[in-house]
Amino acid sequence: MDWYEYERENGVKLIYKRFPEFHSVAVGVFIKTGSRFENSKLAGISHFIEHLLFKGTKNRSCNEIKETIEGVGGSFNGFTSTEATCYWIKILDKYIDLSFDVLSDMIKNPLLKEEDIEKERNVIIEEINMYRDIPARYVHEIFDNLIFEDHPLGIPISGTPETLKNIKREDLINYINSNYSGENIVVSVAGKFEIKKLKKLFDNFFEGIERKKENDFEKWRGKTNGPKVKLMIKDTEQTHISFGGFAYSSEDEKKYPLSVLNIILGGNMSSRLFNRIRETLGLAYEIRSFVRQYKDTGIFNISAGISPENLEKTIIEIIKELKEIKENGVKQDEVERAKKFLISQILMGLEDNLEYMLWIGEQKLLKKKMEKINEIVKKIEKVKRDEVEQVAKDLYRKENLYLAVISKSGDESRLTEIISEV
Repeated sequence: MDWYEYERENGVKLIYKRFPEFHSVAVGVFIKTGSRFENSKLAGISHFIEHLLFKGTKNRSCNEIKETIEGVGGSFNGFTSTEATCYWIKILDKYIDLSFDVLSDMIKNPLLKEEDIEKERNVIIEEINMYRDIPARYVHEIFDNLIFEDHPLGIPISGTPETLKNIKREDLINYINSNYSGENIVVSVAGKFEIKKLKKLFDNFFEGIERKKENDFEKWRGKTNGPKVKLMIKDTEQTHISFGGFAYSSEDEKKYPLSVLNIILGGNMSSRLFNRIRETLGLAYEIRSFVRQYKDTGIFNISAGISPENLEKTIIEIIKELKEIKENGVKQDEVERAKKFLISQILMGLEDNLEYMLWIGEQKLLKKKMEKINEIVKKIEKVKRDEVEQVAKDLYRKENLYLAVISKSGDESRLTEIISEV
């Protein structure tokens, strides 16, 4: 069995997988809330709360939280994504009680002191400013805003300095009370533990959480309206691009041929874009493609850092590769190599119990039906060449192309002409 599940009457769910040969256990608490659950006024509040929950509880100070876990050699962290928030601890199995104690304390009893709120507000604003000074990262934020516009999917996970300045303590408390409820919480565990003890810890530490309502978000109902280009002029040594369009949701079976296509296009050093743009033409040190999936939509994306004078040439070459795949298809050996690469990366990644815990926890939180590893492997193995080619025809259309650029020079109109040639 890949994993086992258990649920309390208050709606909090437990999912777990034993690895008795390990020394450690990874425990994560997932909350079904992230940036797309927020309105424009409270943009960034999920991420703000994630930061603040490490600052102390009614039972522990910030230092006591850190010392409790690190004092026995454990590691801990948290993250906020578009659709989820997670707090996790990896620790030796004999200290599993501590992980449940600390994590449940953080989500049930956050202190939210005014002085901590103000300090962390400033820390996050500085974090935002730092990332805005990193064009390779900020260009993706511009892309998201270009493609999703004013929808929550187009707003940064961390919010903006303007929205953060307007979030009050009362907003934070109300948001936690509304969203950190039983049916929106999944506890995920992977590693070494005794099942009987695990269930007892779960029951003891996750009681007292109320069942209210399942969190929901504004669905994406937009349509393709490209080609669109957004050029940000900035005095940088290197030009950065984020280029792509809409793709399939996490619930769509076409995500499998898309994943294969992504590897062929730019997913590794054997890919077409890497070979052409870097190895043959020497236009970029790094070029890659990736896929992002949400519950109701997704994107495919190509990113690269290049010299400003090579901007138009690089986009032209990328468009040539998209056209080549769309018009002449892909080779069978490319498909087979890509499938083996995908399967290997998934299986090797899940050899880490922390990664496995995160994987099953996120699935349980967000998916209608969880997929087992062997099911995913079989679906990838069954991907056919013509399915990959059909995905390219579906997605590589000019009305589905969006380009964000940060450069010290460029011409939006000319770049729009170039991507229209696909």
